[in-house]
Amino acid sequence: MSRSVKFKFFNNKNGESKGIYSSLNCGLKSQDNLQNVKKNIEIAKLNISKKEKTLIIPNQLHSNKCLIVRKNKFEYNCDGIVAQGDNFVLGITTADCLPIIFIDYQSEVIGICHAGWKGLKRGIIENTVDKMLKIGSKRSNLRAFIGPCIRKYSYEVSIEFINGMNLNDSDFYTRKNGRYFFDLPKLAKVKLNSLGVFKIVDSKIDTYKNKNYFSYRRSIHQRLKDYGRNISLVSIN
Repeated sequence: MSRSVKFKFFNNKNGESKGIYSSLNCGLKSQDNLQNVKKNIEIAKLNISKKEKTLIIPNQLHSNKCLIVRKNKFEYNCDGIVAQGDNFVLGITTADCLPIIFIDYQSEVIGICHAGWKGLKRGIIENTVDKMLKIGSKRSNLRAFIGPCIRKYSYEVSIEFINGMNLNDSDFYTRKNGRYFFDLPKLAKVKLNSLGVFKIVDSKIDTYKNKNYFSYRRSIHQRLKDYGRNISLVSIN
């Protein structure tokens, strides 16, 4: 294809927000100053494309719902969005959950999803891939990029959590000193492979350990009143 695809998993730098939101907080649902959040989102968008495009950030619900973006409406209540062509910038926000970007360079189809444990369990990856295939992508062309998220040994869970995931494979968690640690990125990769997606690039960045990224769990452990959100964007230019 002649046009390029640009995408980025943004860190928390180079924004307008202050204090615990310093500085590129893109969480519209956070308690940050709304004008600063909107400025931060615009900063990120301009980093991806200087063209006049509609940025779509869905109202995320920890669901398995993925929608096809075809027109300039702003209310997308879902956790995955896909589009063909160069009319849109697609985005999601995260603060430990997995941001996953999908690109089919040949068919000019792009997608992005917000995959926390609820979304992974409910099928957000499967539904996002399915919607990409519906608008012209080919399974063999799909590439997946896993962004910064909470990693295994930062993600302590209960045995009830593990049992509730309904997984037969113990490879997704480790028991260490009586504590359980769950590997969300590994589960995502296994799901992608089961769908025939084998071209996967993982950032391997841990949002909990790396203070250049916002982390929900780190904010809880620090007893902060709220937390910022990282933004991830993709667009065909």
